[in-house]
Amino acid sequence: MNLSKKFVSVAAAAALVAGAGAMAAAPASAAKGPQPKGATIISVPLALVGAAVQAGVTVAPIEPAKAQATSTVVGLNFPVSGPLMDGVIHHKGGLSFTSANTGVVLTFSNPTIEYATSGGTTAEIKGTIEGIPANNPLAQVNGTRVALLTIDNFKVVNKQGKITKDGKKGFKRTMTQTVTGEAKISSVGLLVDAVNALMGAPGLFTAGMDFGAVNSEWSVTKTCKTKKACQ
Repeated sequence: MNLSKKFVSVAAAAALVAGAGAMAAAPASAAKGPQPKGATIISVPLALVGAAVQAGVTVAPIEPAKAQATSTVVGLNFPVSGPLMDGVIHHKGGLSFTSANTGVVLTFSNPTIEYATSGGTTAEIKGTIEGIPANNPLAQVNGTRVALLTIDNFKVVNKQGKITKDGKKGFKRTMTQTVTGEAKISSVGLLVDAVNALMGAPGLFTAGMDFGAVNSEWSVTKTCKTKKACQ
């Protein structure tokens, strides 16, 4: 079985409960070129939050990711970061989650949204997993980037701003991207059951479960010596 599919439902445990604390920030790659500004927010229904609390699952954001609750949802906020790549949205931070039932502490860091640039209505959310006990059959997943969630009804909109003068620097142009969709846990039931076992919460998560609304908005400004270079 592909390692990236072994842990498709880990984010179900990771994001259902927004902890108040924050662990140390995950290492970020060196900045190269213009850096994006913005964030991806996953709005998780409070019903899922309550189910995780009752099951003994506690999750805290890894800085600079944040979590904020409203009367209806818990908003998980992941800052967008570089490098800029077609079909991939990089993020800083992540989530840590702890099971009071088994003592397992898992982390999901530096998540990405990955999609086909040729079009389509689905995407994946991937991240690096750590913390699976060494004696667990899934221990080989530690340190790998795996697909945790899918995004259905995925839509991406790119907008190019006008080229304007940038003082003595020449010219500049801002590109804005908006992504929306509906996050769902993987439909591979066997893998969902494996995560439930790690959390010590049989039946808590189900294959294909609705996970929350996704909204990503970010922009990047390119500076150029000539107007033609910004086109």
